[in-house]
Amino acid sequence: MPTETDTQQAARWTARWALAWIALVAFLDTFAIVPVLAPYTQRALGATDAQAGLVLSLYSLANLLANFYSGVIIDRLGRRLPMSLSLFAAGLLIALYPLAQRVEWLMILRALHGATGAVFVPALFALVGEYGRANRTGAMGGVGALIGLVALLAPPIGGVIARNYGEPILFWGVAGLMVIAGVAALFLHEPHRPMHPRESTHPLEMWRFPTLRAAYLLTFGMTFTMGVLTFALPVLLQQAGYDAAYRGRLFGLLALVSMALMATLRRGGLLGGALGRALWGVACLTVGALGLSLLAAPTGMWSVVILYGVGFGLTFPAVHLAAFESAPDTRRGVSLALLHSVYSLGYVIGPAAAGIAGASTAGYLGALVGAGTMVAARTWRR
Repeated sequence: MPTETDTQQAARWTARWALAWIALVAFLDTFAIVPVLAPYTQRALGATDAQAGLVLSLYSLANLLANFYSGVIIDRLGRRLPMSLSLFAAGLLIALYPLAQRVEWLMILRALHGATGAVFVPALFALVGEYGRANRTGAMGGVGALIGLVALLAPPIGGVIARNYGEPILFWGVAGLMVIAGVAALFLHEPHRPMHPRESTHPLEMWRFPTLRAAYLLTFGMTFTMGVLTFALPVLLQQAGYDAAYRGRLFGLLALVSMALMATLRRGGLLGGALGRALWGVACLTVGALGLSLLAAPTGMWSVVILYGVGFGLTFPAVHLAAFESAPDTRRGVSLALLHSVYSLGYVIGPAAAGIAGASTAGYLGALVGAGTMVAARTWRR
């Protein structure tokens, strides 16, 4: 006859598998759809370059704004039900993409879709932190590695499906997987946690905590420098005469290095705690950004992407762990949601700033911002 401990252990393993499935599926809408969405918008809906770009960026903008209050929802109502409903909503919205007859309707769908992501992503990381209390560093790193796997495999698979069967089949396939993930979320058992008090809480109150301020600053440094890379590296390689396949191999190497590092992370070690790892990670990203402007393409770019892979692999799980563990028990959803607001902000501003600076000098800008966030994080933490 199974003991209570056996039952609890089985429930934890079931939850971990369910969370792993949700982590894999939840990011398909970004990595599988985004590479084909702009060309589809232009071909099927006659969108201009500016309209196609806006269709892509509206997701991040809506996600950024919605994250300010999504954390309050998941702290008050729990993680499981809001996450499940948001995954169902995301699946429905993606399924409607092929039915949009005008680019303006697709823009509305993208904005609503971005708002749904502001719920299930912080809820996912909150549950990962709560279930992984024995080894939260490894749990956060494991989720990061799964996301890296999606980033590596989803774009080429999505491209093949769109080419052979059409974009609507890709959209509907991803929508179906999102709905299945929503069903999986319904069967999760939430660990016991203190209930959120009923008084109103503004998300920016999280800035009162020095460690959280440092984590948010380092998150911005990470995503800003990553945004610089996503703009500058393809342009520099194209100028040097290298095709899209060569650029894809470099981004694939970055994903592999990040995945390998995140999958082997453990608490403690030579790099210290979560913020220590995040500082080392942003330092690697800063040096990598500097290499974008100092090293010659293509040979120097291999060193750049390895530094970026190490930097992202260290920083991504570390800032999530810091945002979870450094927040009050009843505010962890708010803390993670605000982290993802800053995360989106860096990816919105980074490529735009790099484009203004120009590909050849964008690395200097990325290094300046990366170093500045490190100094500010250390100073504000005190």
